[in-house]
Parts: sequence; C-alpha cells; structure tokens
Amino acid sequence: MTATPLEVLIVDDDEIVRTWLRASLAGTEFRVAGEASSRAAAEELLNRRRIGLLLVDFQLQGENGLELVRRLRAQGRTTPAVIMTGSAHRGLSEAAREAGAQATLLKSAKRESLLEALRAVAAGGTWFDPSHPTRRKDSSPLTPRERETLTLVAQGLTNREVAEQLELGEESVKTYLERAYGKLGVSRRAEAVAEAHRLGLLGH
Repeated sequence: MTATPLEVLIVDDDEIVRTWLRASLAGTEFRVAGEASSRAAAEELLNRRRIGLLLVDFQLQGENGLELVRRLRAQGRTTPAVIMTGSAHRGLSEAAREAGAQATLLKSAKRESLLEALRAVAAGGTWFDPSHPTRRKDSSPLTPRERETLTLVAQGLTNREVAEQLELGEESVKTYLERAYGKLGVSRRAEAVAEAHRLGLLGH
C-alpha cells in the first residue's frame, strides 16, 4: 500500500525557486499542494487546504518569512515550517527556532539536503542548516553596527539621517536593518525597535 503524500505549501515570490522546488519534490513522498508569493496568500491557502508542511522564503515581498511562522504559532497552528534563504545569515537558525520554525535551508543546497531537511521535519524533528553561523554566545545577537543603526531608528531618524550620522550609504543602512529584522524575527521597523527594547539590546 502506497503511503499518502505529505502536502507541502511553497511560500516564495521567486518563480525560479518555486520551479526548482517542484522539480525536486517530484516523485517523492512530498506533494506540492499549493504555492503562494506573499504572507497573505499563504494564510488564505492554509485556511482552505490541508497542509502538512511549509517551505517559506526568509525574504518575502518586503516581509520577513519568520513573521508568517510567528503569526501561525500565535494562532495555535503547528504546521511544521522550513525557512529558506538565498545566503547565510549569522543567527538565522536561532531566530527561526525562536519563531517556531523547525528547519532552515539555503536555496543553493542540493536536492538531497532539501529532502533530508523535509524528512527530518516530517518525522517530528528539526534540521538547521550549518551554513548559517551561530550567534556569539557572549554577546548580543546584533552586531555593534546593527545596534547603532537600530538605536538611531528608535530615536525617529530616517534611513537617510541614520546614514549621515553613521557616515554610511543608505543601502548599507538598509542592509543592517534587514539583518537585524532577521535576527529579531520581525518584518517592520516598529516591531524591530519594540523587540530590541524588550531584549535590552539598544544603546542609550
């Protein structure tokens, strides 16, 4: 008797990535039950379909994929989630675990690694990609520059004003903020400031 395939929802705004995932899962015990390119679309599909596992992009149309997982956990939904990223980020695996995800995976990983991660999660375990450097245990999850940037944002400065004060380019400020969002498991400036205050990470 053939086992029933596990229904997978792909949440990624990149068609190339979705195509790779569909091809990688073809002929396995996993079946793509739906695709979404935004958090809202994913939540709508989850309300209509019986999903057994989530594959979620870390950077999702200007949002943080961890926020989707956090929202689902707050709603009492326990669907296992794998967070996918295009590059390695220090502390991402810890942030994913704290948000309620069961795995992280680089999009550049081989098909075998993808299936290994999915099988581990489907069996009730975890699989955090070792490519992501761990947080420094004796320091803040934010780097000094990320803390400086977020501290100025908390004071009401715009990205341009932060860039001027720190003598950086605006793109650098944006990068530092995005990294901080990922480590804090949030997707917006106000959420990042609130979470950093809660953890006592901001300078004065």
